Parts: sequence; structure tokens; C-alpha cells
Amino acid sequence: MRTLGRRLRAAWVTLTGTGAAATAAFGLLVFVAVLASLAIPRESVALRTGALQRVIAASPLADRTVVGTVAATSMGGDASAIAAVGASLRATLAAGDVPVAGNSLLWAGLTTAYVPVSRTAQAVGYGPPQLELAYRTALARYSHVVAGRLPGGGETAGRRTVVQVAVTTGTAARLGLRVGARLDAGTVELVVTGIIQPADPAAVFWTQSATAASPVLSQGSSAQQYWSGAVFIGASGLPLIESALGPTDMQVTWVYAAAIGGLNAAAASNLDASLDSMAASGTTFVSAGTPITAAVTSQIPSVLAPFIAGEGAAAPVLELLYVSLAVLGAVVVLLGAQLVAQRRLAEFTLMRARGAALYQLGWLVLRASVIVAAVAGAAAAVLAIGLTPGDGDAVSWWLAGLTIAVTLAGPLLISVVPQRVASPVAQRPRRGAGGRNRAVRRIVVETLLVAVAAGGLVVLRDQGQSSGSSGLYTSAAPVLLAVGVAVVVLRCYPPLVRELARIAGRSRGVVAFVGLARATRTPPGSVLPSFALVLVLAMVAFPDMISSSVTQAQVAASWQQVAADAIIAVPATDEISPALQQQISALPGVVATATAATATGSLSSGFAVSVMWVDPARYAAVVDQAPGARFPVAALSASAATILPAVATPAAVQAFGTAVGGTGPAEVSVGSNTITIGLAGRIASVPGATTDAVVVVPQEPLGTSPPGPDLMLAAGPLDAARLTALVHREQPDASVTLRATALATLTTAPVLQAARTALTQGLATAAGFGVLILLMSLVLTAQTRELTLASLATMGLRRWQAQLLLAAEALPPVVAAAVGGVACAWLLAPLVGPSLDLAAFSGTGSAIVVTPAAFPLVVSAAGLVLAALVVLSVQTLITYYRGSARALRIAD
Repeated sequence: MRTLGRRLRAAWVTLTGTGAAATAAFGLLVFVAVLASLAIPRESVALRTGALQRVIAASPLADRTVVGTVAATSMGGDASAIAAVGASLRATLAAGDVPVAGNSLLWAGLTTAYVPVSRTAQAVGYGPPQLELAYRTALARYSHVVAGRLPGGGETAGRRTVVQVAVTTGTAARLGLRVGARLDAGTVELVVTGIIQPADPAAVFWTQSATAASPVLSQGSSAQQYWSGAVFIGASGLPLIESALGPTDMQVTWVYAAAIGGLNAAAASNLDASLDSMAASGTTFVSAGTPITAAVTSQIPSVLAPFIAGEGAAAPVLELLYVSLAVLGAVVVLLGAQLVAQRRLAEFTLMRARGAALYQLGWLVLRASVIVAAVAGAAAAVLAIGLTPGDGDAVSWWLAGLTIAVTLAGPLLISVVPQRVASPVAQRPRRGAGGRNRAVRRIVVETLLVAVAAGGLVVLRDQGQSSGSSGLYTSAAPVLLAVGVAVVVLRCYPPLVRELARIAGRSRGVVAFVGLARATRTPPGSVLPSFALVLVLAMVAFPDMISSSVTQAQVAASWQQVAADAIIAVPATDEISPALQQQISALPGVVATATAATATGSLSSGFAVSVMWVDPARYAAVVDQAPGARFPVAALSASAATILPAVATPAAVQAFGTAVGGTGPAEVSVGSNTITIGLAGRIASVPGATTDAVVVVPQEPLGTSPPGPDLMLAAGPLDAARLTALVHREQPDASVTLRATALATLTTAPVLQAARTALTQGLATAAGFGVLILLMSLVLTAQTRELTLASLATMGLRRWQAQLLLAAEALPPVVAAAVGGVACAWLLAPLVGPSLDLAAFSGTGSAIVVTPAAFPLVVSAAGLVLAALVVLSVQTLITYYRGSARALRIAD
């Protein structure tokens, strides 16, 4: 065992050279980056699939069925033919990506056209009832026999066909039927052999047809009303019915239960498209050599519609996050490669001095990178798949592949290319020419980066609001913008720091001046960390802006749906008692209440309007709690002797045909009274109104008996449960509508919760990457700072002065990156926000405008600067604990 351990250590040293510890850290960083690239998108898919499953589970079973209908003329009308054609239809549906299992048939049946019958207890004033004859395969499972038995077959006697039927309790009660009753249906005589009761009235078996469970009142062309119902026949009665009535106007129906319990987020859109296509064009299949076309209908698209809309709104936002996280992971990997190159710099320089070729150095670096990429990448993939079971997302593998590519190419570029550039002193060009060449190269590279960034943003804006994936290039919009901002920051901050150093040089102390002067020198490796920190801050703040904008839109939508915190309404024949009004006003949290009396009026033209009497001041105190225009109290203040001032909704104003503020009064008939109103203002909507055309007038006696209030509004952070219990206890016929309930419906939508959870996980990962990047950037320059501290200590500089000097040297790049991150996040709102279609989360379908938020930006920037101060303080403590002699010996 010891021999094996020594061999492994020797092989590791051979592989990594003088960078053994750095290579181990590099492998750990690769593992973290690949894990983030794979796990975060896969977990997001799992969250969205879970949201879809919650949406499906909350839908009624009747909405999760697929119904196929075929005219009986295109097939035989017996039970065996129905079963055979149903099996062929099920196979066709399954082949069309509709998830119906082999045992998914809930029931099948045949239904005739409505035929008039006689010998029933016909109600006075109604015409003869009309019944449809229905055969259902699962009648015994979905019903209980109350009297008699289920129907069998029948017989043919001469020209009359006698068929046994069963009727529901509702049909029997409505038509006065009992066991043994005989109904005349023309050439068919129906004999009632049983009365059944639905086992589950809400089952699709009974709701598929409006008349299956109980008759409904219908009206014919003669304007005489009659009852429409259904009776059920047995399988043996099918041939008798077909021979007696003929297959004309008979339909065969199959109802399949869709197996969508395991449907994932990626397959929802495909299933919706398949069902829509089948519903539009029908489904043609072959059964027993005969082509048959079936009409296919399903409520599954309506179940999936909210999820698909929310998925389309969340997908572009999540893709922006995933691509940015992958880029941050690649930056972390590059910083790890830079750390390895720093540790092996002396080794490679010595090898080059001894005659080693560049390809030999490249092979040494590539060999270590391949092993690190293989081991760390495989371990990360196994862990990601284990933590996030499911099908995952193809984007995650592309992003992981990008990280692996950086792992292989990054060390070569960082370790080998500088060795190629290094040359003997005699062959070096003059300093001036080299400086000019480097400046030109830097300008060209920066211009190219800014051009690529601007191009991506332009493409994203030109695409407009997207309903799905927009491609990796445009999904990298935050990265592209961060590139441009980082270029500007790195160009602008050195002159600003030099100006600060010049100002600090006028003071007596030299600590701040020396630190700022050292900060003006931009190290070659500071470009990558600055760009990454800008991107980190943008990706921490931008999703929070989106979440805040969505929340604001949902709050506005809740006010639009319920324009008061609570609305209590009673039927028009009742009124809210004064005792209940007092109790509601006394509830904790209620800050204002107002009552209203409503009645239906009509204009001279016959147009119906809703008239509402209110106390203007109290009414305004409640409705003005909502955002938007204030209620025009002044418009209802001036009341003439015979003309009531009124404010009206746009629909009512259009009905009156009078300009707002006009002098022409209008008469409104309310019951047996007539009031004369003059339009004095316009309002957008009226809380609690059930119609669009509403006129609000001040509380004035309506003749001699003013109507009692049938509507009450309450405002304030009230206790919803207590208010609901109080109202239902005092007035059971009253209804309570709460704005908090409407808001909760919007904010607790499963797909929105899944998207927010995915965003939170992504933000946590971005923040973690930010800490790693900050730590790595400071580690790469730690040796220089440690030597500076040791030198200053030997010169007698106090500890606090040394710490201040280091802070003045290290913080300007961090502060510049923080400022750049704030600017990047602020610019993302107007540049990228309009390209995101978030209307599905607003509750009203209205577009959501992403607006910048100052608080998350300031907090993120302050957190970055604070983290840098903590790292510097820890390094200072470690350096003074070790002593200055050690650092000076290492430097020598």
C-alpha cells in the first residue's frame, strides 16, 4: 500500500511539476464550474416539470380526457364493432404522441338523435319530451341501481321494436317514470327496466352530455318549450335500435383518459400542438380495412395553456442566467489556470532555457489539463445527474462542453503562449515600438469586443419579445454587455485613480498616495476578474429587477380585478344590515368602509345601465387606496334641486351620448321612479359592479323609499379569515371578494414559483462564483502584497498604515468593478427588458416593463467591496502572524 501511495505521489508530481497544489485547486474549480453548468439548468427543468404536474393535478379529471367521435354510418353499430374501432383509434392517438395507454378507455358508447316520445307525465304548457337513446359500456360502474335492473336487449314484434332502457332518477322524477313504464318513440317502444342514480355526478361519464344525468329545458322552432333527456340501452339493444332507426344521425364516442401524470415540461408544447392539429383536421385511421375519420376533442390544451404561457415567459430569462453562469464558470477555470501558470512559471522558464521546444511544454500542459478535465468533468456530471434526476436540458450539456473546452485550451494559452513571446534581449524590439504595438493590439481587441457585444444586443432587440429559446448568442446578452462595460471601466479607472493619487500627494501622509499610485498600474491578469465581477453584479441584480417588476404588475392586476381590499355583496333582494356594517368597520385593520345601493335602470332608448348610490367622501376614501386616478369627489358635490350629478364609466357615457361636463340632463328609470342626472365626470371602473355601464350618483332619496345598501367596500390590511367568517355568520347569502385572494392566485402560480426558485438558485450560484473570482484575483496577487507588507514592516510602518496602503492599492479595481456592475445591471433593464415577454405573469396579459431598482444594486456593490475588505484583512493577519522574515526569504 505504501509503495502504491509513493507511486501515485510520484506520478502526480511528474504530471503537475511545481504546481501540484495549484493543479489540485484547478481541478476543484473545474468540478464546480461543470457542476453548475449542468445542475442548475437540469434542476430548473425539474422545477418546471413539477409545476406542470401541480397544474395537471389541480385540473378536473374531465379536462384530462381525449374524446373521439365517429358517425355510425362509417362503421357497424354493434358492441364488437365499437370496441374494434376504438382500439384502432387508441393506437392512432398513441402514434400521434397523445399519451393514451392500452387500458385508458373510460367508456365508449353510441348516441342517437333526439326522438319525441309520448306516454309520459307531460307538464302543462310544454311540448312532448324528446329523448336520445344512449349506449354506454361502463354504465354499471358509473351508476347505482335504485329500482329494477339494468337494461338487456329487446324484441321485434311485427313492425314495432321493443327496447329495454334505464333512466336516471332525475329523468324519472321530471317525466314521471317508474319501472315498467312504456314510452312510444315512433317505431320503437321503450320499456323502463331500471332507475339508476349517478355514482359521481361530476364524472365525465355524466358531464359529457348535458342531458345524461337530468333533462334540460329546450325550445324548438315553434317557440314551445319541451324537456330534452336521455335513456340508456344495453349492448343487446344496439342491433334493434340500428335496424329500427337507421344509423343516420347516430354517433359513436370513445372517451380515453390521457396519461399526462408523467408529462414533463419539454413535452407539454408538443402535446398541445398534437391535440390542436387533431382537433382542427380530425384523425383518419384504418379499422378492419375501412378508412375512418374521427373528430378528436380534448380540454387538455386549456389545462396546459397557462403553463405553456408561463414557460414561454420564463425560458428566455432563465437562458440569460444559464449562459452567464457558464461564462462565470469559465472565468473561474481560467483564473485557476492562471494560478497554475504562475506556480509553474519558473519551471517552464528553466525548461525553455535548457532548450525545450514549445510543443513539449504544450504537451506537458495539455496532458495535465486532459486528466483534470476528464476526472473533474466526469465527477461533476455524475453528481449533477444524481442530484437532478430527469431528462434534463440539452443546453446544460452545451454549457458544460464549453467549460471543458476552456479547461483544455485555457492552460495552453496562459502557460505556453507567454513562453513563445519571450525572446532573448538582443532580439527584442525597441521599447517604444513594442509599447505602440501593444497599445494598437489592445485597441483592436477592445474595439472587436465592443462590436461583438453591440451586435448581440442589436440582434436581441430586433428579435423582439420571444416566446422561447433565442439562441446562445442572444442569450449571452448580459455577458456581451458586461464585456463592453468592463472595457470602459478598465479604460477609465486608471486616470481617475491617478487624479486621486495626485490629490492624496498634497497631504502629509504618504500611505494613501503610495497605495493609489500602485493601484494605477493595471496588472495583466486584472482584465478577466474585472469583467467577471461586472457580470456577477449584473446577474445578481437583474433577475431581482425582473422579479420586482413582475410583483408590481401582479399587484396592479389584483387592484384591477378587485378594486378594493374587500367587497361584500348580497343579492339584489336583500341588503346589508346596519349591525353587520358596524361590525365590519370595527374589525382590526379596516381603515375605511363605504356602502352602496345598486339598482338596474334604463334610459329612454331602452339601454340598461346600473345605478349606484354612494356617499362620495366615504366611497372615495376606500377606492382611492388603489393605484391610479383619484375618484372625482368634487364632481358629485354640487347637487341641484332636480338634477343629480353623476360620474359614469365609458360604456355608460357612450350610452348617454352626452359629453362629460355637458349641460344636457338625462332621465333614468329605476323601478317605478325616474331620476334626472347630469354627467359631471368619468371613471374607469366601479368596484363590485357586475356590468360595464355604471352610473355613480350621491346618496339621495329615491322617491320616498331609498334602497338599502347591497354592496360594501372595505380598505386596509384586514384579517381576511375573520372578515369572511363574520359575514357568512351574519348573512349567509352574502359573498366576500378579497383582493388578497386575487393576488395570491397570481403570485402562487406553479410555473412562476418554479421560475423564481430557479432564479434564486442561479443567483446563489452567481454570488458563489463572485466570491471565488474575488478570492482568486486576490490570491494571484497575494505574494506581491505579502512582500509589500513585509518590506513596510521592516521599515517601521505601523500595521494600520500598512493595511490602509493595501486597501488603497487593492480596492480601486474592486470599486471600479462594482460601479461597472451597477451600470451593467442598470443598462440591462432598457436594453434587454423589452425583449422579454413577461405578460403571462401579469394576470391581465398586459406587458410588464422591467425597471431598474436602486436598492439591490447598491446592496450588491456594497457586498462586493465588503468581501474584498474581509479578504484583505485576513491576508494581513496571516502575513503578520507568519512574520516578515519568511516573506523576504521567499522573495530572495
